[in-house]
Amino acid sequence: MKKDKLKKYSIRFGITFLIVIAFLTYFSGTIDNMLLPQVKVSDVAYGTINGEQSVDDRYLLPLSAVDATGNTGTVFVAKTDENNKTTVSEVTVDIKNSDDLYYEVTSDSMYSGMEVVYSTSKNIANGDRVHIAEEE
Repeated sequence: MKKDKLKKYSIRFGITFLIVIAFLTYFSGTIDNMLLPQVKVSDVAYGTINGEQSVDDRYLLPLSAVDATGNTGTVFVAKTDENNKTTVSEVTVDIKNSDDLYYEVTSDSMYSGMEVVYSTSKNIANGDRVHIAEEE
């Protein structure tokens, strides 16, 4: 009698365990994206604040994208690979000018069309995987 009950509960537990494992495997990508830091990105704009031509390549970045210290700062640049995984890398910039909305910066590691992170849901570091939040 006890062996039959034990066998019955063991089979139920085994079936429940397999269903849970199948469910988690199927939704693993979704769960992974939910746990990644959510970031908002902005395109790097080529140009200057006053609209004049400069001798070096200058870019306009939102104030919230740059962690500034004096005349230098750092920004996080989002890069998406061929597997649709997005990582961030830290880039150093030289601040040339600023106004109420933008920093005018130069950098050897930046080019027009890159995406810089201007808002994040969690702290991020160089090389972290992130999920780019869609604009509403």
